[in-house]
Amino acid sequence: MKIDREKAGYLEGLASIAINITLFIVKYYYGVLYNSISVIADAFHTLSDSMTSLVVVLGFWIAYREADEEHPFGHGRAEQIAAIVIAVLLAVVGYELADSSYDKLVRGEPLIFSINLVYVLILSTIVKEALARWAYKLGERFYSQSIKSDAWHHRSDAIATGLLTIAIILGNRYRELDGLMGIAISILIMVTAGKIVYEVGSDLLGKAPTKREVEAIKRIVFETHPQATDIHHIHIHRYGDHIEVTLHIKLPENTPLREAHQIATAIENNIRNRLGYEATIHIEPIDASETKT
Repeated sequence: MKIDREKAGYLEGLASIAINITLFIVKYYYGVLYNSISVIADAFHTLSDSMTSLVVVLGFWIAYREADEEHPFGHGRAEQIAAIVIAVLLAVVGYELADSSYDKLVRGEPLIFSINLVYVLILSTIVKEALARWAYKLGERFYSQSIKSDAWHHRSDAIATGLLTIAIILGNRYRELDGLMGIAISILIMVTAGKIVYEVGSDLLGKAPTKREVEAIKRIVFETHPQATDIHHIHIHRYGDHIEVTLHIKLPENTPLREAHQIATAIENNIRNRLGYEATIHIEPIDASETKT
């Protein structure tokens, strides 16, 4: 099935909610059946992931609303705000995992062994890791930080459940292993959350275009009109999948106004057709001194 970017956000969010609720019911049932507090807690951890997926859905719903007078460039940055919210929640998950892991390490309490519990937890780990990989690929494909952030939430749940499985299997033999591994993984989760906030925050603050983007824009300008020189002041403004570009070019000072306008329009159309960016071009004259050899 071919999907666009908006549908991808809804698909990932709703599929994640459905899968997390299903896993919650299964894990909660077996946790109560075998009187395992750890499995019941893990079930609620899985259920909490549904909230981050709901944030993805809401973020995409707001992001794809039509532009209005107050937001002439649309609401695309709502998705980036959603990504920051998810990253903060991910940091909270990492902190809670570190706290519970330290508690386990200090107390060294044994866990109840049941082969049925092990099977349920292994299944949950596989499903959540598969969901994480699918969501991350979807986020990469559609350049969506909120979907990729949600993927990391799925992975954190898979890791936590996997650690619980190992702890139940090993029982009393290696009581410290569960706590030590949990602390190590929690650090990874919190570092990942910080990285997401930094990357998304950089976009919101107005990150400079990459060298590749600048070269692509310059190439289009030169191919459209070779007389255009000194392409500078290139700024890229991202609003979700709506991207605005502003740049300055220089034309010979004797270029008629109508012709200059036609050149700018042709360049803007080519940038739109080839890169999908909405461009605005400011034209400056080439001084006579610049043309002298």
